[in-house]
Amino acid sequence: MATIELLRHGREMGARLAADLGEATRVCIAVSRAEASALAVVDLVGFVERGGELLLLAGLGGYGTETAMLRRFERMPGARCRLYHAWGGTAFLPRLYVLDSGARRVVYVGSSDLAASGLARDLAVNVRIEGSASEPELERPMRLFEELFWSELSWPLSEAFEAEYEALRVVRRAAMERAPDPSAEARLDFSVAQKLGEQRAKAAARRHLLVVTAKNYTLCMQTKSFGRRRQAELERYAKGDPFFFHVTGRGRGLRAMGMFVGETYRDDAATFRGMDGGAQPFRKKFVVLGELGKEIRTRPILESLRPGAPKHWFNGFVQDSHTLSVEDFEALRGAFVTALSAEQAKAKG
Repeated sequence: MATIELLRHGREMGARLAADLGEATRVCIAVSRAEASALAVVDLVGFVERGGELLLLAGLGGYGTETAMLRRFERMPGARCRLYHAWGGTAFLPRLYVLDSGARRVVYVGSSDLAASGLARDLAVNVRIEGSASEPELERPMRLFEELFWSELSWPLSEAFEAEYEALRVVRRAAMERAPDPSAEARLDFSVAQKLGEQRAKAAARRHLLVVTAKNYTLCMQTKSFGRRRQAELERYAKGDPFFFHVTGRGRGLRAMGMFVGETYRDDAATFRGMDGGAQPFRKKFVVLGELGKEIRTRPILESLRPGAPKHWFNGFVQDSHTLSVEDFEALRGAFVTALSAEQAKAKG
């Protein structure tokens, strides 16, 4: 009997697909967009070099497919690539993966294209089906793939078409860089982030100050994740909880505002073992709601809320990460938004 799983993120899809690829002998893929960036997530080149059979069908809508990658596979024995020419105002959006290993078959269908974005970064939802290739749930996807791959609208690559298509990709890319106005998009993003931060500050059960070194801050922002040595330590941070990064050190302070998303996961990458404080394999993803080019001092923002506080109260306040009161968070958020607005105005002027 076929087993069916719901995969809730692109990185989950990418990890499962990469694992299944190691056991497969034939892979059939039909996607709206195929990019070379996907090869960093799923090693299709290595799969074909080991003797695997690859059939790849990619769409052309939005000029997202990189024909150079398809051309690379076309030069390899065991791989065959075609392009689907959607017609009559329709779009080609199948996102179907079929992997065979003897009598066993795995099918993925959902919203992940063959690109690093859909297989690692995006909030993409996919369904994974596994079982015997003769079961209806696994036989029908293969029939559908064959219909698409051998359709009258599916053509092999040709040098003449490829040259014209790639020329139009360059024109489209240049047009996208000009319009819409990047500064207008930045203003919209800032407005959305400001509203989201304001809303979560009121609605979330908890708000946090994450106290980090400059080195750890850089790594957190690169990976968009915050880590702890033990999984239980991350359970205090719930999905939707807003936070501020306070960077320690002389002249440092408040640097970025974010919001936690997703569940705790384990990542044993060597990168995290080099962080200050040792290995922090348990991590939680976040989105950035704003980042300052230069820190603003945290202490002056909060001092007015603490008349009569002990002289060295701030040393204890930033000794470690902790939850914030609504009043403290709102004071920090107000100062942060003001500083971020000033930086943006200066950059425009």
